Amino acid sequence: MKVSWSEHYTMGIPEIDEDHKHLFRIAEKLVNTVESPQGMNEWSRMFVVREGVKYLKNYFLEHAAREEEYMRRIGYADYVTHKRLHDEFQYVQMARFEEIIERGNCSRDEVFDFVGVGIGWLLEHISTADMAIVGKGVLCSPKAEELNEKVLEQEVNMLFTATLNLNLNARIINPDYGGEAFGDALCQQYIYQKDQKKVYIYSGIEKSFLIGVAKMVCGEDLGESEGLILSTLEVFGANFWRTLGERLIQHNSGGIVYKENHFLSGKELRDVYAAKIPAVSVLFDSDMGKFFIASEDERWNQRFHKQPNQQPGA
Repeated sequence: MKVSWSEHYTMGIPEIDEDHKHLFRIAEKLVNTVESPQGMNEWSRMFVVREGVKYLKNYFLEHAAREEEYMRRIGYADYVTHKRLHDEFQYVQMARFEEIIERGNCSRDEVFDFVGVGIGWLLEHISTADMAIVGKGVLCSPKAEELNEKVLEQEVNMLFTATLNLNLNARIINPDYGGEAFGDALCQQYIYQKDQKKVYIYSGIEKSFLIGVAKMVCGEDLGESEGLILSTLEVFGANFWRTLGERLIQHNSGGIVYKENHFLSGKELRDVYAAKIPAVSVLFDSDMGKFFIASEDERWNQRFHKQPNQQPGA
């Protein structure tokens, strides 16, 4: 399976761009080693994978240090926020896999999970936070003065183009989405923390959309890589929706820290909406499929000119 690097993610700083490319190459080698049925026995293959996981983690830390030194050298204004994102990845995401590195072997699913987390984080981080270092990308675009349906459509489309190079043509089809089924979809709850207060974001995406994106990133032959796809979506989505929220709320929200994520069944999503309609809940259609985004953050509500807990169709 191919873990694709795209020139779309080139910053123009040779040493940092090469670091990013190398991280993708390591990820691809890990996945292909796990999938390969030939050349070594299971014990040997898992030993190579374990060492590869250790190397990938250590290389990321070296890369983060180089990138942080570069930001300090040029006096980058958002250094503290950017370093916080690096630390979050190390201490929240990578910490989940310490056991793999410490013990003598690891399973195929664990490797897919590890690589998926890394790919998902890198895709969003490079195309937003890293690009901002060189004055490029969505984070350097002026923020809208107000928030309405048209602005939300524009921001979502701009972010998909920046992160995945997708001209999605996303458009709102229900600005008061109430948790109804909209196809075979994968739904999630993201939990962040801001100033000791939890912030909840809900999202869902049609599986056909998700598979289309996975083929763009990993190639047409996905093999038995469902775990990698889900892990990529989990972490990519966590950062994607946070970035969108930071642009729409219009304040310095660099202190928003990702804490955890949960996949939701259809019943669990309906239970969420039955308990309380999120302050903002919007269903989109696009050229690749439907998806929704919802937030309980009243700051979104205030800018979107909606009444708190408004019932669909009211």
